[in-house]
Amino acid sequence: MILQTIGHASILLRNKKNEPVLLSDPWLLGSCYWRSWWLQNYPTAAEFDELQKVKYCYVTHEHPDHYHLPSIRKLGKNPTYISPGLPKEKIASYLNSLQFKSASLTPLTWYNLDDGISVLSIPLYNDDSCLLIDTPQAFIVNLNDSKPTQAQLKKLRGYMNEAVNKKIIVLSSYSPASIVNSFRKNSEYVSIKDKNDYIVYINQLVSTLQADYFIPFASQVIFYRPDSAWANQYKVTYDDMEKGWTAPKTKLLHPYSCIDLNTFDVTYVAPENYNHNSADIKEKVSNYLESVASVTLDEADEKALEKKLRHHRFILAPLFPRGIGFHIDNQDYYFNTWKGRLTRGKQNSSFALQVPAQAMKDAVTYGHFGDLGITMFTLVILNRSNNPKLIYIFFILLTLHDYGHTVSFKNFYNWIKSAFKNYNWNIPPMTAPKPVLV
Repeated sequence: MILQTIGHASILLRNKKNEPVLLSDPWLLGSCYWRSWWLQNYPTAAEFDELQKVKYCYVTHEHPDHYHLPSIRKLGKNPTYISPGLPKEKIASYLNSLQFKSASLTPLTWYNLDDGISVLSIPLYNDDSCLLIDTPQAFIVNLNDSKPTQAQLKKLRGYMNEAVNKKIIVLSSYSPASIVNSFRKNSEYVSIKDKNDYIVYINQLVSTLQADYFIPFASQVIFYRPDSAWANQYKVTYDDMEKGWTAPKTKLLHPYSCIDLNTFDVTYVAPENYNHNSADIKEKVSNYLESVASVTLDEADEKALEKKLRHHRFILAPLFPRGIGFHIDNQDYYFNTWKGRLTRGKQNSSFALQVPAQAMKDAVTYGHFGDLGITMFTLVILNRSNNPKLIYIFFILLTLHDYGHTVSFKNFYNWIKSAFKNYNWNIPPMTAPKPVLV
């Protein structure tokens, strides 16, 4: 059996016959987040041909760098697409509506995918999920962006102590993918985390899980838009990880590694061999930005944004009493958190978001406002507000609304119930894994 990492957050697992059985989180071509994110290393044409033959494709969560619909369309309808049983399940239902074979997995339940290969999905409160993969020689823990608590990781470690007597391979994101470096105060850069914070977290993670191998994962991007390229200097690199590695039991592997699960021989793609055409990407970015240069918000967009913000005004008002500003290309807006009204013009707000017009238009039209905090081109201007952590509350509230959790009391109750139900990570034994039914 062979385990390989490709793309961004994709693992490819081959069975004993070297047949592709499982792929995860397929972002394998093009870009994400309004042409901001691009892959460091794209699959070759030959690799893509093999990926189209995979039996199962697991999508951990809805973010487009994990659930990339152009990549899924390219993969085609041969795979069965599986996803976590989240309280507001959208992935499987949407793919089924497009005539793809797709199923949502019951949480904390083992499923058999192939001879000797079983998986278990664990949804988290933040609409992400972990995927545990059991093979004859290795136990694979795919954490992607999910960030479980220490208590949950210790519960998993306890399970592995009792039930798993094989090599442990852990994969997790390890670099910023949020507004953590996007704050500005009086035109000066403000941050609440540095590179070392991420490195310390990964060292603690693999030490808690007593992992044998760690593969840097789900952070393989380059930012190419002129308004997001600044973020490249804040990425955590493999060299950063290597310099700060303090987990003696765990071997740090390179991105784009390939592990033979029989011999545990490891190979990897060296950076000088990455399949990446910078000139072509820059041209595509330039063409895109030119095509959206004249976009402005219309009245329907303004009403949609106001409605989105009004839904949380009773929480936003005490947090941001001077309101919230928006600098949207050449348009300025002000949201009065007490009155719940969006007006045109600039005022001295608690904080302001600087966002391109096309991104804001898409975010309010399709209900993905939370994605604006991931783009790296969204800047948070700290006017009266001096606590960047309060801005996280703002994005959390709007993201919960994106997923429908705060749209109604019933939805909120179901979300809380799901979070509590899955919180303890009560992993069952692998006595008789269920088949995946579509």
